[in-house]
Amino acid sequence: MAKRTWSDSNPAGIDAAATIIDEKSQFSESVAQDLEQMHNALKQVMGKLSLPELPPLQSSSSREAEGSPSRDENPANTASHLPAPQEEYRGPSCDNSPKATPEDEGLPYVPIHSLYTLTKLSALRSPDNPETQRGHVINDFIARGAVSLADAESLFALYRDRLDRYMYGIGCRYMTLDELRRKSPILSAATLTVAALHDPKADGIYGICSGEFRRLMEKSMFERRIDRDYLRAMCIASYWLSDLSWMLSGYAIRRAAECNLHNSYSQAIKEQSQEAADCARLWYILYICDQHLATLYGRPSIVQEDTSIQGWEQFLKSPVANEEDKRLTGQVVLVSILRNIRELFGTDKGEPIPRVYLNHMMQFRRQLDQWYARWMHDLPEQWTQIGSFPRKGTILHYNFTQIHLYSHVFRGLSGDAPIPHYFLDCAMQAVTAATAIIDLIITDADVAVGIVGMPSYMLSMTAFACMFLIKVALKYGSDLIERQRVHELTASLVRQFRSLKAGKWHLANLMAGGLERMTATLVSVEPGQIRQAPLNGAVVGDAVGNVDMASHMLPGNQAFADLDGDMFFDYDMSFGLSPVFRFDPSMFTVDASGQSLPTYPEADYGMRPQ
Repeated sequence: MAKRTWSDSNPAGIDAAATIIDEKSQFSESVAQDLEQMHNALKQVMGKLSLPELPPLQSSSSREAEGSPSRDENPANTASHLPAPQEEYRGPSCDNSPKATPEDEGLPYVPIHSLYTLTKLSALRSPDNPETQRGHVINDFIARGAVSLADAESLFALYRDRLDRYMYGIGCRYMTLDELRRKSPILSAATLTVAALHDPKADGIYGICSGEFRRLMEKSMFERRIDRDYLRAMCIASYWLSDLSWMLSGYAIRRAAECNLHNSYSQAIKEQSQEAADCARLWYILYICDQHLATLYGRPSIVQEDTSIQGWEQFLKSPVANEEDKRLTGQVVLVSILRNIRELFGTDKGEPIPRVYLNHMMQFRRQLDQWYARWMHDLPEQWTQIGSFPRKGTILHYNFTQIHLYSHVFRGLSGDAPIPHYFLDCAMQAVTAATAIIDLIITDADVAVGIVGMPSYMLSMTAFACMFLIKVALKYGSDLIERQRVHELTASLVRQFRSLKAGKWHLANLMAGGLERMTATLVSVEPGQIRQAPLNGAVVGDAVGNVDMASHMLPGNQAFADLDGDMFFDYDMSFGLSPVFRFDPSMFTVDASGQSLPTYPEADYGMRPQ
């Protein structure tokens, strides 16, 4: 007789038990996979919020030890292997507001409003602008240990107590680092990046802060909900960070327009609202940066003059205005003059400017003289934390605008082409303005201190003044300015830059090596090696070589000048500025001998007691 087994005697029982165990196993596996899916989704959310990473699921570890397949490895879980494009696209986000009827509102005056009424697409309307409180838990790059709290506090204090004064007190809304970090991580990153750029002890921190700011900018590029602090962060970056300013300025203007910042001016005056006044100041800063960058790059600006720009004086007289608004609105007026100059001359087509432009240049000069007289009278002699820099900065800006205007007379004069006799006075004024800029920086203590703090525009224009003088000296020789005089000025400026207490990546430090190389060409080129262009038979004399710089830093009665978009060091007279002035970029990091930029002793340029 064959031996009977338990399975033979009870096949139904064993099948039932196996089925129950199988079902439990499948259910447990499904639960575990659901947990894994939720865990992975939560990890993505935590990553988006820059929160600490979740620990791994213990159940997953146990299953792996037992040899159970994970969710991604389970062949039964075919959904996990579907390619991403197979997921159902739900379409762009729409608002759930009540449907509007044609009778609800008056005639549409902005075309996009009609499309929004019909589609309710969220992207078509202005985003909400809530001034919401951030969570109490701080989880930024400082909390993660990338930068120590002590270093961050030091950098924040530098920005709050000193640097923000150079941006009219607009960038620092919070008095403590803790509050800043809770309210706006991106503003915190921008603030610390700018401070680290100026602090010689923070060279190792600058890259970390800059990387965090870039990361947050990239991450938020398509965010619909932004606030003023987000715009404030971009204003700070556009004002000081020369490597990001062009891109961020344009993006910030678009986002600010979405939030109706350009209409804050009227609200500030009518309602006497400090919140609206803060928004108006941010719009003014964006306008200033936009015009500065358009001047430096020789490109069209974005912001056009509107009621807020034209009505600067009403804003200054309103109850919401403060003392810093004098300096701010003064710059609004000045960059409007710059804008008109650019519009007159247009882009450089390589052709000399017509003689009829001389009358326009004289009109611009009168406007500039009026601006100079007004703001030299209205600004106090001393300012908190920055001494007499606002007044001295007025002198610098006056001469920046002069060289911007007057240098247009060199446009299209390549080779041996002489300067037309009717533009000789303008050419002399351009040289005088450039000389005055450098002379003031190397002789005035308050301006020397202000180099570490002034916006990138002012340093870029200083670089242009240097290159302008070097080119003029090489091409026209002593007819316009003595080569030795230019060598003395630029060599002194190199020494000045290298004595500053500034970060390694500050523009003054980056410019020093390249400027030293350019200065060396003044002595390395033998007389006659570069054929000098004539001044159209005019005898100019040696007035420039023995000029009294104090008198030339004040307004005069002659005409104006401008700088053009593309500068590279050749021996024609194509002036202008571009991202790195179109020289060999490597010259900014090497000295005259071609060696890497060394470390130099740092002079103490701390603020003197007032």
